[in-house]
Amino acid sequence: MFQESLFAFSITEWFRDGIHEIVHGFNHMNVTQWGILSACAVAFGFLCLKGHAIRR
Repeated sequence: MFQESLFAFSITEWFRDGIHEIVHGFNHMNVTQWGILSACAVAFGFLCLKGHAIRR
């Protein structure tokens, strides 16, 4: 029982640290980096709209 709660606590800490890293990175991005990120997001969106060749 104690080991399961310790494992869950470790996973929670891992997710919290990961989210903190992402937020910290977003808060320190410059205009060029935001432009690259937004261009990648738009390109990914168009690729998702295009779909894949399996659904013919």
